[in-house]
Amino acid sequence: MSNPVHTFRLEPFDITLHATEEGVASLQARFANWARTLSGPARFVCWQMPATLDDKIEAVGQTISATDDVQRAQLLMEYRRHYETLQADATYQRALCGMALWSEHNPRAQAAAMTSAFDTAVSVADWPPLFEGQYALREAPFWHLAPTGRPGGRPYWTVLSSYDFAPATWNFFRPLPVLLLLNFPLAICIDIPKSYDRNAGINAVENIIQAYQVHLAGVTGEDSRSVQRITDCRKTLAEINAGDLLHTVGVHIAIAADDLETLKERVQAILSETRAWFSLRQEVGELLARSVSFFSPKSTKEIGLPDTTWPVTSRELALMLSPLGYRKLATTDGVLRGEAVGAFYPVFHNSWRDKRATHEIWVGSSGYGKTFALNCYLTREYAETGIPFDMLEPMGHGKYIAEAFGLPWYVMSAKSTCLNPQDVMFPTLIEQKNHTIRIYETVMGRALSGGQRENLERGLLGEALEVLFGGFPELGKVTPDLSPTCDVVCDVLSGLGDNPQTKNIARNLAQEIAGLCTGSGPWSSFLNGITNVDLTRGGRDWIGPRVFSFHDLESDPILQALAYTQVLSAIRRDSLIDETPRIIAVDEVYRLMRHPSLLDFLIEAAKTFRTRRKKLISIDQQMSVMLEGKARLVFENSPIRVIFSQRQGMNVFHEDAAFQHLNQQHRDIIAALPRFHYVLDIQDEGLWYLYNRPTVGEFARFRST
Repeated sequence: MSNPVHTFRLEPFDITLHATEEGVASLQARFANWARTLSGPARFVCWQMPATLDDKIEAVGQTISATDDVQRAQLLMEYRRHYETLQADATYQRALCGMALWSEHNPRAQAAAMTSAFDTAVSVADWPPLFEGQYALREAPFWHLAPTGRPGGRPYWTVLSSYDFAPATWNFFRPLPVLLLLNFPLAICIDIPKSYDRNAGINAVENIIQAYQVHLAGVTGEDSRSVQRITDCRKTLAEINAGDLLHTVGVHIAIAADDLETLKERVQAILSETRAWFSLRQEVGELLARSVSFFSPKSTKEIGLPDTTWPVTSRELALMLSPLGYRKLATTDGVLRGEAVGAFYPVFHNSWRDKRATHEIWVGSSGYGKTFALNCYLTREYAETGIPFDMLEPMGHGKYIAEAFGLPWYVMSAKSTCLNPQDVMFPTLIEQKNHTIRIYETVMGRALSGGQRENLERGLLGEALEVLFGGFPELGKVTPDLSPTCDVVCDVLSGLGDNPQTKNIARNLAQEIAGLCTGSGPWSSFLNGITNVDLTRGGRDWIGPRVFSFHDLESDPILQALAYTQVLSAIRRDSLIDETPRIIAVDEVYRLMRHPSLLDFLIEAAKTFRTRRKKLISIDQQMSVMLEGKARLVFENSPIRVIFSQRQGMNVFHEDAAFQHLNQQHRDIIAALPRFHYVLDIQDEGLWYLYNRPTVGEFARFRST
């Protein structure tokens, strides 16, 4: 009784990210190690079918009809024109790879093994049909399959099968990948009907050698072909003795075209491209009808074609799986993230599929297009999905996106801005106290914990805040005009203590805070007063995009960090009210991370945002900033990494465990990324090398960034 068949879908990856001698050698070794585990029949199929952006264009059109926001509708029309231009300028294909294994093993375990071996996503799934509807065999002008009934634009098909292999060297770039670059509909099947165990494989090859030797003994003339075959067989024996298995392999190629003349031309193109590596015959009659089943999970024995398979070792079979490294246009769900370098197809990604938002880390040296790409991404999300954003940036470039959307531009200034530390940002008293204490710790430059005196100070300051907030029946309804100010906190604090020692500590702490935050203190005008920036929800059901700039605070890093914290706190407070998706982009995030108390807040905020469907984008120049100490907790909550040029700090990509999936080619690309190019690394989904190709409107709006 034969083993059951299990089918799998494999996500193609980008071979250009492995295109070094070491990279392809590593790929071949991993693929070969997987092939050595085969004990039953297997089949690899790569379908390449025409693809368009029609679904995307239609979806954008429907959104235009549904929205009543004039500005958003204008942006959507701009993006629809952009997608129509992309489609007019290119012929896209969609690549899908599948594996079928005849085995008694658990299919989920097999999928996990392939995920590890091929370093790409593998899932248990049914295969798509090669074609839909009814087809009939036709002999004239050559054997082919023609659609019957209502053709409905369905193509003609024919199938080519291998029958002889030339002693040519295969690699990950020729001959099969060349067929995918022809950019017409086809499907490639690598059928592996048998994998010998080691001893049986050795016996089979030795029998072949013996047969050729007997043949040569009876030949009077020169037979260089047989001599070469014996040499190849001895090499095969050496590879089997080194750990490889012997497999029998057949190659089958299905080709489609809208008319018979084009189909004939495409058949000739395939024959020409493969002639140096293997010979193909065009199936005829009943054999053509049967050969279609190679693109389904039907066993080779049931298909019943003449046996023209060829013996190959595991390391040679690994190279036959090369179509897996040629990613094409995939889903159009989500927003445009960029254009694949080299392959020139647009890459879309939807990071809102889960109930939780998916945080992102963006890093890159100044001047390489990080800010420009961020502006484009925020615009696309807002236009196509209606997801608003908050941008927090320290350089002043927020004015460009504010002008583009007609948004209020909130500029924090040491002279004119006041952000009261006692503004209510948390729903419970204990959380609110801890938040306010964190701000005072940052102002004083020391932690109120760790020692006996510091613990007493923390308790006394918390008690003062309890006294002040305890006068309000409902904490959540305390508006900024009612929040106690710093001088009131100091007055209450100075009167606390139940013995002379604690009274003295309370007075000293009150004087220290007052000296910094009240009167003529250095941060008095910024912290001691009623908040004059509207960070409240104000009864609104929906808050539009907002831009906060902190460039006027650049001369005082502490004030800048405090302003970041208060704005983020207000955003976090609003995020608890509902699960409406929102993006919070924080540029130069190291300004928060260098203050221990504020870093704790950022870590907690990142976790809260994710559970409330708020996407946090943490932006900085170096990846090393994201991996130091507690900052790593933010990094580990961000499975999407957008990496622009990293000419400095490349050591983390070599040494850190989070980047062990990168090979030397990946690191070389990251170190030499040109402007507007970046690597998109999505955990458990894949790695893309992209170019941020803007629309005409995006370039006009954000060219200054």
